[in-house]
Amino acid sequence: MKFYFQIIILSALVGLFGCAHPLSEELRKDLDSTLTFERLLEAPEEFIGKRVMLGGVIVETRALPQGTEIEVVQKEIDFSGYPEMGDKTGGRFIFFNKGFLEPEIYSKGRSITGVGKIRGTQIGKVGERPYEFPVIEAEDLKLLDDVARNPYFNPPYWDPWYRPGIYAPYWPYYQ
Repeated sequence: MKFYFQIIILSALVGLFGCAHPLSEELRKDLDSTLTFERLLEAPEEFIGKRVMLGGVIVETRALPQGTEIEVVQKEIDFSGYPEMGDKTGGRFIFFNKGFLEPEIYSKGRSITGVGKIRGTQIGKVGERPYEFPVIEAEDLKLLDDVARNPYFNPPYWDPWYRPGIYAPYWPYYQ
């Protein structure tokens, strides 16, 4: 009986730490929850110096003499700190890190989440089109493992025994 109790406690602890946020609580406590990426794109000068948490998928990493720029396609961040899957995006932004980050590690297609202060904007190009990138001076960056998410636990919650229309039009009254 004691052995089973220890297994249950160990499993609960592993499950609890498995749900930990990738960024520290200290950095996340000063975030402005009303600041959305859409508002940042509309008036970036208004938010200079504010701390923000953003995430997405890396497009390009550029090593410069002053530091490293990581161009990111923005994705909404879910409750666990991971960028959401799918094609929905608000645009692009740049994480700027004063140190050197290896471009082969911070490579195209990897997911990233970071916290930093808004530094302003930078004019660049997406293809041939001019684009104004918000620049975030990174305080903490986390590369996230490319874990293939199980579709059974993510929307639309597939059920192998679900048959569409089997109860229609009588559901929920069909017993």
